[in-house]
Amino acid sequence: MERKTIAVVDDQPFICDLVKKLLGSDYEVHTFMNGKSMVDFAANKQIDLFLLDYDMPEMTGYEVLLALRTGKHNAKTPAIFLTAETNERMKKEMLGRGANDYLNKPINSTELRQCVKKYLSSVGG
Repeated sequence: MERKTIAVVDDQPFICDLVKKLLGSDYEVHTFMNGKSMVDFAANKQIDLFLLDYDMPEMTGYEVLLALRTGKHNAKTPAIFLTAETNERMKKEMLGRGANDYLNKPINSTELRQCVKKYLSSVGG
């Protein structure tokens, strides 16, 4: 069976490395340091799950999500925001803007694995 593909964008290299380390043995994980490179990568291929940092320079996680949602391949792909934001207003805003879920930083490895598994099982895996 083909491994599910996860695309991760975060402007902090250690977050990308951590996610790849935590999920790379079970999934094909592609990491990006900025939103534009992720959007370009995903433009012509089907991704199974997106993990998006919310607060990044140049292109926010929300702007990345909008760009992904308008593409032909990933309009319905689950997206999970990774954020240091902990206030309820911000969480509601993320969900209201099309995110399927969000996880707080610092990343809890068990929580990350459970959340990823939940959304990937809903897309046939």
